[in-house]
Amino acid sequence: MVTRSAGVMAAIMALLATMLVTAGPAQAASPLPGGKANWVVSVGYLDLATKNNYRNWVRLGYYAFRNDGTVTTNYWTWNQREQPKRVNAMTANCGGTVPTCPVRTVDGFTDDPMGGYQGTFTYTPDDRLAVTWTKTAAGTALGQPVTEYWNVTTGLADGRAARITSPTFYGAYGNDVAIPAPGTFSTYANFGVGYGSNASLGRESRATMSQLVNDPRYNSEPYRGAYVVAKASSSVPATRTGIVGREGTGGAWSFGAASNPWRLCAGSPCMGWLQPNTSCASTDKNRVRYIGEVGGGRRNTEEYWCRSLAQGKPCYAYNSHPRPMLQVIDDAGEFQGWVGVEAFTHVSTRTGLPDSSWVEGYWGIFDMVSTGLRPELPS
Repeated sequence: MVTRSAGVMAAIMALLATMLVTAGPAQAASPLPGGKANWVVSVGYLDLATKNNYRNWVRLGYYAFRNDGTVTTNYWTWNQREQPKRVNAMTANCGGTVPTCPVRTVDGFTDDPMGGYQGTFTYTPDDRLAVTWTKTAAGTALGQPVTEYWNVTTGLADGRAARITSPTFYGAYGNDVAIPAPGTFSTYANFGVGYGSNASLGRESRATMSQLVNDPRYNSEPYRGAYVVAKASSSVPATRTGIVGREGTGGAWSFGAASNPWRLCAGSPCMGWLQPNTSCASTDKNRVRYIGEVGGGRRNTEEYWCRSLAQGKPCYAYNSHPRPMLQVIDDAGEFQGWVGVEAFTHVSTRTGLPDSSWVEGYWGIFDMVSTGLRPELPS
């Protein structure tokens, strides 16, 4: 029996040795994009109504890269045809001239991520980052893997951050944004922007609203960037074709400016501002703006609306601009701005319910970041 057992063991060892030889070498290590592991990323599919019949979608989430060439994401996503609703996230009790109103976000953003993928990454001969999603978050193989091809910008914030963008995310402002051909960026999305560092993606890395208003590292910085948006044409609002445009985000204002100060909320983690002299189409040019902390991780949400729309009431309950956002944090743990999405469903001012007025929607992705991240702004 001893001799037979020894023979069986020898056969097993020989089989294992054969498997090890035929398995090939372990996967080579892949350099992290820009040397950064943890990213906040916004992607979307935005097109003319004549091309997609108002089937725009946006997605906001985290990418986590590893040196073994694997990458994972978890995200929140919204589709125009599903008409996601605005929901109250908190109450802004800021005092002063800022109206005490609910701060709203897009339904689902205060909950756990809606989905996720597993995949791999590599680099093309022209140094683009190629991210290929092959499985769901649960590990189920996708019927058709999809690849994203990102341009990578390194050395931002003195090397403490990096950026990825789709080919035409940045460019001149206006209504004639070049829409990449399918596959140029991806077969399922056509615009994207993200920022990465080696800071944690957890809530402990998130800057508070109090820090943004009071910390001198942040409160004098004008956060700016680009916003690629599918919407109605401003020159012909009633058009049924719509446009894909590019606008600016943020502005010359800052959170701690003495002349136009943002005010912290008294009972919620938020801040508000009654912004004067805006483009609101009324004799009342004031715009109500809020930013608040929601959920865990790096989540923030922004909402704004023209005060004239409230028609003398304190709050406007209908077609505001809700913008889920994720904070950009650099290697040193310093706040550098946001990436975000807008998922604007038009609602009836009579019922408050979605009314399928597709042409009046706003669907887009954006960054709004510090000068240290060098957003590419038109001169």
